[in-house]
Amino acid sequence: MVGRAASPVFVGREIELAALSESFEQARSTSAATVLLGGEAGVGKSRLVGFFAERAAGRGA
Repeated sequence: MVGRAASPVFVGREIELAALSESFEQARSTSAATVLLGGEAGVGKSRLVGFFAERAAGRGA
């Protein structure tokens, strides 16, 4: 089995990142937020969350 090589460039998830950022800001300001992320295996859910977590950590999360 050949493993996948992840690109260091993160592309094509602007809409999803915007939704996560909006929920993050909402939770930081006044109210809690819950986000449900779903999709088929291998579409990049874990990578999206990991990328967002790094970005949120830089914003004080």
